[in-house]
Amino acid sequence: MFVARSQIGRSQIGLMGKRLVSGLLILAVCLCLSGTPAIAADSPQTVIQTGTDQILQLLRQYPQDTAARRQQVQAVVNKYFDFEAMTRLAIGRGWNSLSPARQQEFTQEFTKLLFASYIGDLEKYARERISYGNRPVTQGYVVVQALIHDPNGPISLDYYLHLRDGNWKVYDVAVEGTSLVLNYRNQFESILANGSFHDLSMMLRQRIAQLCASGRC
Repeated sequence: MFVARSQIGRSQIGLMGKRLVSGLLILAVCLCLSGTPAIAADSPQTVIQTGTDQILQLLRQYPQDTAARRQQVQAVVNKYFDFEAMTRLAIGRGWNSLSPARQQEFTQEFTKLLFASYIGDLEKYARERISYGNRPVTQGYVVVQALIHDPNGPISLDYYLHLRDGNWKVYDVAVEGTSLVLNYRNQFESILANGSFHDLSMMLRQRIAQLCASGRC
């Protein structure tokens, strides 16, 4: 989930953070973004802060989950999340073996799962204060560090962004040092090691159905 309390100790989180950065840089190379990155119109921090503020405003304005609210929130999320890149990285090496139609199908399914999880969890903190900072990782990549000031203790939320078509886009989110993409990648690799892409698709659909049954899609 995008916003969840980790049970891992702070010392372990620090070690995981170092491994996470290395792992995500390796994954970022797989995105195969060629050429010199264009200069983005907005800074990475502005992209994340503006998008998050817009979503939180919608959640406060429309406390009841409705199709109309989901459509408005989805429109905002689509502006700064690169769901195609997130799906490609989560599936890993098998991505290139899929037809364009299957790639699109997996992206649509994975997007539904990520969106439902993200909004469902972010809604819990709709009235909490969030502070921001950022640090460059390498050319064309940056991490925007968000800190949710929850009464039970601060929650760190790191957004990993890359430049795509002149815009900063999120290709992963880490909560307390735990990467969303790497977590799903491990799950997907386990399924594909013992099954097929059909099995993976069925798992995604089951997860989505569970979220919908609980009113989160």
